Amino acid sequence: MRKNIIFLSLVILISLASASCRRISNRNDDKEVILASFTVLADIIKNIAKDDFVVRSITKPGVEVHGYQPTPSDLVDASRAFVFVDNGFGFELWAEKFVSNLQVKRISVAEDLDPIFISEDFYKGKPNPHAWISPKRGLLYVDILVESLSELRPSKRSFFEENGKIYKEKLSEIDKEFSLFINNLNKDRRYLVSCEGAFSYLTNDYGLEEVYLWPVNAESQITPKRMAKTISLVKDKNLPSVFCESTVSNESQMVIANETGANFGGNLFVDSLSDDSGPASSYIQMLRHNLDLIKKGLY
Repeated sequence: MRKNIIFLSLVILISLASASCRRISNRNDDKEVILASFTVLADIIKNIAKDDFVVRSITKPGVEVHGYQPTPSDLVDASRAFVFVDNGFGFELWAEKFVSNLQVKRISVAEDLDPIFISEDFYKGKPNPHAWISPKRGLLYVDILVESLSELRPSKRSFFEENGKIYKEKLSEIDKEFSLFINNLNKDRRYLVSCEGAFSYLTNDYGLEEVYLWPVNAESQITPKRMAKTISLVKDKNLPSVFCESTVSNESQMVIANETGANFGGNLFVDSLSDDSGPASSYIQMLRHNLDLIKKGLY
């Protein structure tokens, strides 16, 4: 009886997966599928590949990416894709195992990026994966993806390049606006205080000092020493605002705000876009949301 139940369950799962594939195929007219590891990357690719391809993200809006556990439906999606695109730099801890048994091409953006290394704790010496947080690095993401996709689909090179050019103009505008703001900001206020040390590329590219409660990943423990150090710095520098990230609790940062008299500047989006009703439903909107909060908080 147990064997029959197991067999029947497998048949149902296979049937559901097959039906899912047929629905996807019918809905998108058999367009080739590009599968990305997370929502930010998928949105960048959508602006390059446009409607000529189906672009999907394995992780959904608001989901923490580092420790994500792929599901059977993710494997179904991956089996239909011609390429899997991930960030790299250890951001997707599950990616190696996920693609190991799949016949799919792979693009890891980090292979063509220069890393900034984490300077302390368990992750010391490892690359910080959050390069897309900086608009300047976002421009590099577009170049890397245009070239990588063009190598896989040479007939689409001019199409990818033109779309990439248009998209980069939007990113360049954001870069120029934020650069102008920082250049006119009092040097005493050029500190970005966040929960996670996810803003190293942003602070490096625009001349800010980065201060955080843990280096990378929400599971890192906040030590009393780092808490006291952050409180002391915010007080000594009379910093106007502190920030946190949308996928973690801001409770500790609120303590710092209360202890120092600083404002809580808001939640910044890092590893995931918001859903369509949120303030960061695209990469462009995410950058504008984050940088607008930072500008208001530091002014």
